[in-house]
Amino acid sequence: MVRVFNRERELSVLEDLYRAPTSSLVVLYGRRRVGKTELAREFIKDKKSVYLLVETKTEKLLLRDLEDSIEGVMGIRPRLDSCDDFFTLLFKLEEKLVVVFDEFQNFSKVNPELFSKFQRYWDVGHRESGHMFLVIGSYVGLMKKLFQGSKEPLFGRATMLFNVKPFTFEASFELLRAYSDIGIEEAMKVYFMLGGVLKYLLLAGAFGASDALRTFERLFLEPGMLLEEGKNILVLEFGSEHKAYFSILEAIALGKVTPGEIADYSGLAPATVSKYLHELFYEYEIVTREEPVIGAKKRSGRYFLHDNFFRFWFAFIYRHYGALELDPEMGEELVRKDMNTYFGRAFEEVAEEFLIKLNKKGALPFRFLEIGRWWEKEEEIDRIAFSRESRDALFCEVKWRDLSRREAEQIVEKLREKASRVKGKWTEHYCLVARSIEGKDELNFQAFDLQDIERVFLDK
Repeated sequence: MVRVFNRERELSVLEDLYRAPTSSLVVLYGRRRVGKTELAREFIKDKKSVYLLVETKTEKLLLRDLEDSIEGVMGIRPRLDSCDDFFTLLFKLEEKLVVVFDEFQNFSKVNPELFSKFQRYWDVGHRESGHMFLVIGSYVGLMKKLFQGSKEPLFGRATMLFNVKPFTFEASFELLRAYSDIGIEEAMKVYFMLGGVLKYLLLAGAFGASDALRTFERLFLEPGMLLEEGKNILVLEFGSEHKAYFSILEAIALGKVTPGEIADYSGLAPATVSKYLHELFYEYEIVTREEPVIGAKKRSGRYFLHDNFFRFWFAFIYRHYGALELDPEMGEELVRKDMNTYFGRAFEEVAEEFLIKLNKKGALPFRFLEIGRWWEKEEEIDRIAFSRESRDALFCEVKWRDLSRREAEQIVEKLREKASRVKGKWTEHYCLVARSIEGKDELNFQAFDLQDIERVFLDK
């Protein structure tokens, strides 16, 4: 069940490309542990295929691995003395094959000339061949450079670059429920710490997913399988400059969202911060840059980490690494102290996912076409969902708190004041999403809590 879980859309796209009469070169990239290899293996399970995990070993040993894989398809073991032999044989085969190169970027360590060699054979042979090449890579920056860098041999050759993304909260909740009777609140806490990364969710399922704090202790403290996961992934991604990147990511994880705030926190020069932010956004896709969803002004952009695991790891594990290593009990106390504040920021994104789900069901006062954060100077609104056509806008605050009726009314009263500062003339609607809301059905605005989110995501 798990191997194919919630990847129907991705498998459908790959099937469409496979059915085409011409060759295709599909690049599957995305952060480590997200499930790219599982997706590829599910796709090829009923197809004739050649699979190669590109490990960092000699070219000769990789050719032996290819001989093994081809023998499984042809029934005859070929002799491959060079990659030229492999490509020559491959493009002579008339029967359609899927050729999978997993961890493709590792060819740079085996023999960098293999990229140019692949490009030459592809250019000459792909029009007459119907083979499908599935290239998988975990280092996002390098994979994008290999296929989008104008000076790279494989520039412009990819039929499609496919970013395999982590699961949504809805999908993660469904997966966690397959392992235990976990409730909506504990599932959210697990998701806020681990994100929708397949490998981490499977670990949570194996190590106490029904209790989020127990999951935290098992995965980050003892035995601590994920304690160094962020470092292990990103040091390989960033290389020798990882310390500067780490300082910037820590700053963003702690709520420093403008270049100036990030520079002040990290101690890096503003020009250096701008350079690294550009790379983190465009090349590595680890941060996202947002403008106020309505009435954005020049240079009003803010930066956010959109991966829950990295956000949690930098805010708590990286920041308190020394304490967690020397005195796990003290380190755990430091983490617990600020955890609810962090959960509040992460909850906003689940609330947005929930509102989009309601929108698709037609369960809101109008159908919105856009949604996002809004801010101006010191004022912020967690989410505004709106339609420029109808001029309707839903102003929404999100609170990871249990609210009395009076507290809910006060929050929305303040929200009305902030909404009056938003540019444009709108038919205004108001919304509050919280952990729980007392007397929510009697309020004169849209009010949702975890019970509503659970009901909608479980389609009850």
